Amino acid sequence: MRKIIPALIIICLLPIVLFAQTREKTFRVTTLIENRKINDVEGIVTENGLSLYIERHGQTILFDTGSSDNFIHNAEKLGVDIKSVDIAVISHGHLDHAGGLPYFLGANDKAIVHMSKNAEKGLEFKDLLLKTKEEYPNRIQSIDVFTEIAKDTYILTCIDDEIVLVLLDKNGLVLFTGCSHSGILNIIEAVIKKFPNIFIKAVFGGFHLSGLSSQEVERIGRRMYNYPIVKIYTGHCTGIKAYLILKSVLGVKLEYLATGSKIYLF
Repeated sequence: MRKIIPALIIICLLPIVLFAQTREKTFRVTTLIENRKINDVEGIVTENGLSLYIERHGQTILFDTGSSDNFIHNAEKLGVDIKSVDIAVISHGHLDHAGGLPYFLGANDKAIVHMSKNAEKGLEFKDLLLKTKEEYPNRIQSIDVFTEIAKDTYILTCIDDEIVLVLLDKNGLVLFTGCSHSGILNIIEAVIKKFPNIFIKAVFGGFHLSGLSSQEVERIGRRMYNYPIVKIYTGHCTGIKAYLILKSVLGVKLEYLATGSKIYLF
């Protein structure tokens, strides 16, 4: 009987241990803010902007904040604890990506926010950034060179006023971009140059294709199809028309990002 009881305890605890191990190995991206939303999450709201919550190997990252505190509202609805975010990244100084910055710093008292030194070029964000730095000193770090901000967590700064987040693991890399103002193809090329011969598991972000001709969007899609990329997730400033054209070229490689979506990578 004495031998049976420890065995029963091990059997009972095994699912808990496996869950903890799985959680540590999870790579999940939750869309907190995007222009559109999925329909099966009650109470979430949308706005013109982008905010992604990234969980991977026990690390949590907030990529952009949208334009207001709506990302915090949605985080609560989606089971995301903003207080626990380890790292924050602002892709560029446009309010639809960075307007929620003071709300984030008010809700989270530990994460350092990383952004480009050129982020304050926009006058609207410059004013907001100055006020935010006064209220939350030593919480914002400006970057102007390629930097590893945490283990296997990199910032590329060679893309005009935007920075690109690259997460590296044993299965390849994942790329996050805000609006790709300098061109998504240029960004992919810059990442490949910096990380040669590394498999690209996924690309996330807006591609700023609204206003381009159908032929130009199709050309971009064909170029993207030929890169060693498994999945591409886009929305926001890509535009629905451009997305549909890209989808016709990229097929199952391409998916739409929408507020409330949860994407698992392995």
